[in-house]
Amino acid sequence: MQTRKLNMGKAWTQATGLIGANRDTLSAIAGLFFFVPSFAGGVFVPDLASSAAAAPSGADPQVAFQALVDQISAVYAEHWPLFLGLTIVQFIGIMAVFALLSGRGNPTVGEALGTGIKSLPSYIAAQLISAVGISFAVGVPLSLLSLISPALGAVAVLLALPMMAWLFIRFSMTTAAIAIEGERNPIAALRRSWRLTKGNSLRIFLFLFLLMFTIGILATLVSAILGLILSAFGEPVASIGIDIVSALVTALVTTVFLVVSIAIYRQLSGPPAAALAETFE
Repeated sequence: MQTRKLNMGKAWTQATGLIGANRDTLSAIAGLFFFVPSFAGGVFVPDLASSAAAAPSGADPQVAFQALVDQISAVYAEHWPLFLGLTIVQFIGIMAVFALLSGRGNPTVGEALGTGIKSLPSYIAAQLISAVGISFAVGVPLSLLSLISPALGAVAVLLALPMMAWLFIRFSMTTAAIAIEGERNPIAALRRSWRLTKGNSLRIFLFLFLLMFTIGILATLVSAILGLILSAFGEPVASIGIDIVSALVTALVTTVFLVVSIAIYRQLSGPPAAALAETFE
């Protein structure tokens, strides 16, 4: 298969074009599958927001960190059914966005949601396999080096971060392989992503990093400003308002990230077979 080089400017132009042409449907899906779960999580699981402030000042950093981990683990253990339900809803939304903007036919929102539901088992399986694979590839050498020498372990941690980022990029087209190409075998979908991203890992990483870094700064500034304004109204208006702002930011960032990923996939995979056939008719 011929390796295509990613053109970041072209990918961004295509992504903004997709957002503009599908603004209404994307807003509906983002609102239902990204905004609502994020808002529900903020309203019904407020413990996560206050866990970081629970450690006393002057406490040993390691002890404080362990206490934070224990508190967050307890929250997840108590509310795991809610987290599981919200996560599944978001997963369906992710797959639906990919199916909707596949560029293959003109699927309706209902058809895209149907594809999202049908793709869910394969998507979850692929995520689990990739997570286990990355943990094994990075965690085992890291543990062995830490046992040999703490200094080697510290160096290994620094090396593990770019390794994890590289593996994440290599598997980043898995969702497209499942939702757009209809590949239901999670192993085959991971292999397809590996082939698509070959020779473009650094370009994809830089593109996504710069994009999310810029959006992250803007989102943080907007959230901080609106948070200050809402805090003047007191409780419970402030808490609910902040949860709404946070959910809106989450939905926006998630949608932009997904559409950009779709634009990257379209460029790396080339035009679909149907489009090529029409060209020569």
